[in-house]
Amino acid sequence: MPSATTQGEVRAQLLRHFTETLQAVPAATLEAVPAELALALRHPDLPAAAFHRGVRLPWDESDPDNLLEFFDIRYWVLGATPDTSDRYFDLVLRAWAAQGWAIRTDRDARPRTGYTQTSDGYGLTLTQSVNGYLSLAGSTPPFAPDSDEGSPLPARIDRPADPSN
Repeated sequence: MPSATTQGEVRAQLLRHFTETLQAVPAATLEAVPAELALALRHPDLPAAAFHRGVRLPWDESDPDNLLEFFDIRYWVLGATPDTSDRYFDLVLRAWAAQGWAIRTDRDARPRTGYTQTSDGYGLTLTQSVNGYLSLAGSTPPFAPDSDEGSPLPARIDRPADPSN
């Protein structure tokens, strides 16, 4: 089990993994990445399809004695359009692979889904909708249900500025 054992610690680490994914996308391509590349609970093109601020779920529903929980949240990928989502889907998978995370996909045609598990036990899932929009979900390792919640994850995660500029 990872060393982060409170909800606050695993949420903070999940935020770092989302930010690292956004930052790694430009390194996976020689092309310019749109400045608006970000993750958000609301997509401007899909106002009725807002995601919630995350949910705590039982770690193992089949074992009533196991009280551990995990946290799960999903964001829209802003900056990738339906016309460019195939390209950005592949860029995110390359960014994960470049970090040494094993990736797997379910198919080569729309809608596609890609999965990875980080070296510290976090699950990330990239999903392409039938109409081409991308979303990125993350799940944490388990934590004690009565642990410190920490800060809620933000409604929007912007791609960090390139430190080389």
